[in-house]
Amino acid sequence: MENRSNTGGPPIVTVSQVNRVVSSIVKGDSRLGNVAVRGEISNFTRHAATGHLYFTLKDEHTRLRAVMFADKAAGVKFSPKSGDSVIVRGAIRVYEVNGEYQVYCAEMTRDGEGEQAAAFEELYKRLKAEGLFAQKRPMPARPLEIAVVTASGGAALQDIINVISRRYPIAKLTVVPVTVQGVYAPRSVARGIAAAQHTGAELIIFGRGGGSAEDLSAYNTEEVVIAVYASGIPTISAVGHEIDTTLADLAADLRAPTPSAAAELAVPDISELSAELESVRRYIGSCVTRRIADRERALNSAAGLIKALSPQSRIADGERRLSSLSDSISLKIHNSVERAERAFLCSAEVISALNPLGVLARGYSVTYCGEKIVRAADELKEGDDITLKLARGSASAKVVSVSED
Repeated sequence: MENRSNTGGPPIVTVSQVNRVVSSIVKGDSRLGNVAVRGEISNFTRHAATGHLYFTLKDEHTRLRAVMFADKAAGVKFSPKSGDSVIVRGAIRVYEVNGEYQVYCAEMTRDGEGEQAAAFEELYKRLKAEGLFAQKRPMPARPLEIAVVTASGGAALQDIINVISRRYPIAKLTVVPVTVQGVYAPRSVARGIAAAQHTGAELIIFGRGGGSAEDLSAYNTEEVVIAVYASGIPTISAVGHEIDTTLADLAADLRAPTPSAAAELAVPDISELSAELESVRRYIGSCVTRRIADRERALNSAAGLIKALSPQSRIADGERRLSSLSDSISLKIHNSVERAERAFLCSAEVISALNPLGVLARGYSVTYCGEKIVRAADELKEGDDITLKLARGSASAKVVSVSED
């Protein structure tokens, strides 16, 4: 409620009313609803519990308090700190509790980052149109010499050495030391990539460990991209962490998310190669064994055919056939002789049975009357002289009487 002063002056209001009026005036000014403010951060504080950011923006003349709530702060792509030159976008509002106005930040970027992003996008489009990102050559399967273009004392180099020594210790590493950060880095890296091609290497790994966008800026320069594209041997990029992507990554034949991953992509695992080699050895051994067995069978078959067609074989075969025929003839002759002998013996028995001498030998005699054999009694008469032929010797007799009984 307004109160009039005793002197008839302006109405008397409370502090809260004043702050409320000022706040409404500020809110009603469209110019203050969406502002972009450039300044240097000071008195930076990140609230441990809420994650809200509280700081002051200053220039050479004045200061402006600022706040950025946690949900907006999560979208900031760097870690702000006192001394950083930034551009914030947001709204000017009055904090009525203490009557101070401040900028409520919705976005924060490094001062100049917008221009850098625009320049990056323009360079990217031009280099892509020129075909510098299209070349993708295959990696050598088992490189024996590898060049590493990086800072000589960096963790990236040690990671690469450790991984390759473990996975593929027969590979020879040649380190080409370069400056990876600062104003001289682009030329140093470009010259290092060119020099690596004269080391006898079959493959180039280039890169560095992680860092801010500014730290990696050398790998977003046209000079380095051209050096990578012009390399006469395949390249693997290993710049920063997995979330970082530079123009040099796009120009490389193969991009690795980290230096360790680049080393793993560059060489095979020797233990896996040993297993593959043993498998191939067994396969070759099996093939050789089968081939030898096949050749032996073919040789034995040919030898048998040659032996079958040779004169000696034919002579031996004829001899076997002749021997078989001879045996057959001998058997037939033997059988014929046996049959003839049996027939002869049978005939001899018949002849023997019919032989008069044989009859005489059994006790019979032959009676002769003169020169005539007497076969019947009526051929004789009393008084005839007869001769009896015996088996041994003969006898003379005279017929006394004749009887035909």
